[in-house]
Amino acid sequence: MTEHEKIREMILRKEQAPISLDAARTALVIVDVQRFFTRPDSEFAQVFQKLAPGAMDGYFQRVNSTVLPNIQELQRCFRSRGLPVVFCVFGSYAQGGEDLPCWLKDFDTLGLELLGRRPNPVVNGASWQVDDAIAPLPGEIIVNKTSSGALSSTNLDQTLRNMGITSLAVCGLTTAVCVGLTARQTADRGFRVVVVGDACTELSQEMHEAALLSFSHVFGQVRSTQELTRFLASANPASDAAHAASRTGS
Repeated sequence: MTEHEKIREMILRKEQAPISLDAARTALVIVDVQRFFTRPDSEFAQVFQKLAPGAMDGYFQRVNSTVLPNIQELQRCFRSRGLPVVFCVFGSYAQGGEDLPCWLKDFDTLGLELLGRRPNPVVNGASWQVDDAIAPLPGEIIVNKTSSGALSSTNLDQTLRNMGITSLAVCGLTTAVCVGLTARQTADRGFRVVVVGDACTELSQEMHEAALLSFSHVFGQVRSTQELTRFLASANPASDAAHAASRTGS
């Protein structure tokens, strides 16, 4: 066994532990599932297409075939149990992106060179909007951030604590950047965190897997959509019966 294989085996054994979330006090946090990151015609995609044509094809295939359907399933599960669904989105308040950190300004500079326009979304702009497939319901919380990790530039921590939330299921785009950093930050603040591994993705499958492995090594757990929804159902089966009754009108 190589050194990496031994570490991977160690982490996989750790991952066999039961899900550690408090089912009654868990929120679903959906990170950056915006048109900017889900549409092949977005400025995000066009920059990478200019740099390496075809490099984004697999990413968008995974977004549409796996990530969005699994987030939809998570939304149904959490909403049916009356558990919060929280959206984190990314965009600058300043039209020119002056309020963004240097690394995002660098991406704007690259976009200006390649496309002739600034790629990063502006709050309330077309590419800033949450993808229609997983659109928020009225009353669901939307938190805008000007950073990668949500806790760096929002009051998400305080909001979750005010709601009595102690555990999080985190999903979205992309695994190694905004999803991973938001999950790490919240875990470091004392939340129990599960990253839903098949409800997020990265530009390459290898980057995705590496990010999940790194997170589960220390910060929390990685589970599938099916594993998480089964856990919540077993923790609160009464809500399933109530939800079924409400759909049938009985």
